[in-house]
Amino acid sequence: MLFQVIASHSWETCEGNSNEPSPMSERQRWVEGNEKVKVIGAWGNHLRHTHFAVVEANDYDAIHELLRPQGLKGTVEVLPVGDLISTRKTSGNWGK
Repeated sequence: MLFQVIASHSWETCEGNSNEPSPMSERQRWVEGNEKVKVIGAWGNHLRHTHFAVVEANDYDAIHELLRPQGLKGTVEVLPVGDLISTRKTSGNWGK
């Protein structure tokens, strides 16, 4: 199942403002996914302190586990989504 993820934090909770921030390699490890969550794509709007992603997983709990660190700094929205391109092609309407 596909999910859209929007994770935001404020400048006050941004680790980039910390005197001893954790390494970027650790902070953005989630974009690699894990055994239960495949990250299809991930994008960031750094001026808004917001990340966007499309992930694939069998259940919400797996996504929650992967993104828990982001939720401790701000908000994380996880919404189920459908593949409109695949649906259009499957229905025979592609190119019409």
